Amino acid sequence: MRTLLLACIPLLLCAEAGAQSHSKEYGVLSLDGGTFFAHRPGNDIAASFPYTVTSLSTGGSTQNNFNGSLQGKFTSPAYLAGLKFDYGWKRNMVDLGAGLFWSDGGDHGVYLKAGYGYNLFVGGLSIRPTFDLYYLMGKDKMGTIDNSQKQISLLGFMAYEQYTVSEDDGDGGSYDETYDANHLDVNYRRFTLLGNPKIILSTPPLGRLIVNVELGWLVQMYQRCDLQLEQTNSSHAATHTVGKVRLDMNGSLGGAFAAINIGVRL
Repeated sequence: MRTLLLACIPLLLCAEAGAQSHSKEYGVLSLDGGTFFAHRPGNDIAASFPYTVTSLSTGGSTQNNFNGSLQGKFTSPAYLAGLKFDYGWKRNMVDLGAGLFWSDGGDHGVYLKAGYGYNLFVGGLSIRPTFDLYYLMGKDKMGTIDNSQKQISLLGFMAYEQYTVSEDDGDGGSYDETYDANHLDVNYRRFTLLGNPKIILSTPPLGRLIVNVELGWLVQMYQRCDLQLEQTNSSHAATHTVGKVRLDMNGSLGGAFAAINIGVRL
């Protein structure tokens, strides 16, 4: 035991010296890329429902049936790519980031992330236990219904031939702008909150360049799924959500996680 304690003294001194040399406040801007292996990435989605179309030119109404599906849209692994900003002081580190995620099957969307880590310095190497939160927002189009010069009644909602959205006037205010609807998209959306305990290994700085490797696990904490009915004009300049229909939870994105960050110390 005595021999073991004596052997640990140089390591502790080295770690303390590293902490002293990293005590100032600093920021790091990084390119952030990663991969996660979801246990149950989700099921293909199919939707079928009746809707009524009323023509404004003739006044006549017709009954139709919408049939839409996503084929092979939920696969594992999935990938992340974005930007991350780290702010460090003494042994503490907080991070904020945003980017895109996608899978080989086509499931895709955007993500936001934030977290906190605590640095343990051994020489120039940093070992940082960290906990991050990821919020993934996926959106996939299942089908489209013609909405030009027509009113559409579906799922308890009405999509009129025109819609109004609030626009930014550039001076801190807003104004209402009315658009002619061109079509109505039926979108499948999935929102997922993930907890991410992990270990981050950071190499000694190469000048201002810093390289991190992250290894951890994603734990699904929350998920919400819905069908979104979204009107779009011909130029796709503005969209309007007519309504949303809540759906059951679809799969779990929890699983093993790995990432690499290449950043510049500011």
